[in-house]
Amino acid sequence: MIMEKIFWKTIHRVIRRNSVFLLVLFTLSSNAQIRIDSKNPHYFNYKNKPTILITSGEHYGAVINKAFDYKKYLKTLHKIGLNHTRIFLGDYVEKDSAFCINKNTLNPKENLICPWKRSNTKGYVFGGNKFDLNQWDTAYFTRLNNFLQCAEENDIVVEVVLFFASFTIENSPFYYKNNTNNIDVIRANQYLTLENGNLLKRQEQYCKKIVTEINKYNNVIYNIANEPWFDNQAYPGFSSPTTTATKKWIERVTKWIVTTEKKLPKKHILSIDYCNEGKVISKKDLNTYFKNISVFNHHYDKNAESLQLNYKSVNKVFAFNETGLMPPITPQYRIQGWKYIFNGGALYNNLDFTFQVGFEDGTGSSSFSCNWYNGCNDPTVKYELANLLKFVNTLNFIQMKPEKQVVIVNYGDENVYPLVNAGKQYAIYFEGGSKAKLMLSIPNGKYNLKWINPSDLRVISQKPIVINTGSINLLGPEYKEDVLLYIEAV
Repeated sequence: MIMEKIFWKTIHRVIRRNSVFLLVLFTLSSNAQIRIDSKNPHYFNYKNKPTILITSGEHYGAVINKAFDYKKYLKTLHKIGLNHTRIFLGDYVEKDSAFCINKNTLNPKENLICPWKRSNTKGYVFGGNKFDLNQWDTAYFTRLNNFLQCAEENDIVVEVVLFFASFTIENSPFYYKNNTNNIDVIRANQYLTLENGNLLKRQEQYCKKIVTEINKYNNVIYNIANEPWFDNQAYPGFSSPTTTATKKWIERVTKWIVTTEKKLPKKHILSIDYCNEGKVISKKDLNTYFKNISVFNHHYDKNAESLQLNYKSVNKVFAFNETGLMPPITPQYRIQGWKYIFNGGALYNNLDFTFQVGFEDGTGSSSFSCNWYNGCNDPTVKYELANLLKFVNTLNFIQMKPEKQVVIVNYGDENVYPLVNAGKQYAIYFEGGSKAKLMLSIPNGKYNLKWINPSDLRVISQKPIVINTGSINLLGPEYKEDVLLYIEAV
């Protein structure tokens, strides 16, 4: 009896002594997650550091396309100096001619792997047997877990897209013809609504399975749906759902995630694709349908218009995570990235079609078969975007914000985008002209000034300056595409 008491006293003493240590370990692990920075909610924090995410990523098929070597792809991103990617999970795939893309990772054909097992019944629209939504495919979840682990090892944050917009539901395993589970027949524009019949229960099962399966990873952001666009402008040839119907569905999905993660160790941040460009996010939406959303994504926001409209009124992270429609070989994809980040964005994902099966190192060739849709085919862009990330990581950007009023007069014809921490750091990006000429409002003091080439971060010229009148006139070097001015207090 005495020995038993001594044993339990010893056990309690060990637990008490180690509880603080265990608490510290738990706190460090929690803080290592990708999250919203507590000092500035316009930015991320990852591994206890303020973080901006920048990448030039493949077309979202890295997991569902078994032929794609994701290890090489993720190692390539890390080696280049990029830190983000985006993946679709299997409720959507694309046909051969989709968006004129010839070498499309989202068109895996016989290499498609999805969360659900195949049945013994032939008839899936892209070949092979139909899916059985009652059975999970363990091989798929092994691949998904291995992908996220490999991404974490390479410091890559992954935006995991749960659902896709409904205009091509005929390709989905959820479509009634593609599975053996007596799914209700619905119109495409019902897919992202609560009025989708017995499919809603299947969506819930799938969502909760994914969230539970990958909860352990620190490098995950959940995206509710790709391009659910909250307006009544239909895609050509397709009828879009009403704004309210889709917003109610999104609210429901966020509740599935939040409720599921209440019982799990980690709580992940949620994102939504909000619009292309030029749309204001209302306070009503923020306080109702999107109250659990921390990241608002824009597509094709080439002039950062949506970001500029919402930055001051919406205290959230803004992301530009799909480019395209520009000439395929052009500095425009690099320029879009610089403009977006210098307007206060925290994520830029250039859609890079040089990543293909067999070319997971990003050396693939042209991949478009028509002119109405073009994307980035220039293999150098990814390296130039790595320089954008490298530069912003030299800034104390968590203390900075876009402040156009720092420019008193712009004598040139270029567009000017200042990112400012008044009296300390000024990073000013110019594009669209040929020679910067301007007057800046800067507190008196001593500063170092540099003119920098954004594509390779080469310093064009530098000098110390002294300001004693609260302003300074500057004449920059001639440039062809864009130029960067960096001023730092001594």
